[in-house]
Amino acid sequence: MQLFVWTAIDPDTKELLAVYSSYQRSTINAMLFVRMVLNTCTNKPVLLIDGGPWYPFALERYGLKWPHITFGERNSIERYFRTLKERTRRFCNNINARVNGIKSLNLFLNLFMLYYNHLRWHQGINSIPGGDVI
Repeated sequence: MQLFVWTAIDPDTKELLAVYSSYQRSTINAMLFVRMVLNTCTNKPVLLIDGGPWYPFALERYGLKWPHITFGERNSIERYFRTLKERTRRFCNNINARVNGIKSLNLFLNLFMLYYNHLRWHQGINSIPGGDVI
């Protein structure tokens, strides 16, 4: 059984805006994720997407602009996923979707988001994204 991780990141501040996991990638999952992202924003953001067919309907439903970008500004999200994989490589087999369910993955992702936004030093911006240390 596969699990999918959805992540929104501010390309300027490198701050994670939302993380979400699901058992599948569908328009319904995209709508749930976009709603999570909008709850963290004070305006209507432009979401940069990688071309997944589940995004267009969800983004149009919320009236958002969504250029399809495969490199450039999307580098920050690709860098995040590389960091996530580096941190989980040693124990990723322990996050078993059938035994622990998606709750364990969501707990881990939320804790990792806290670490990423408030504790981890980012070389690209020469600071911590949240601007503070807990």
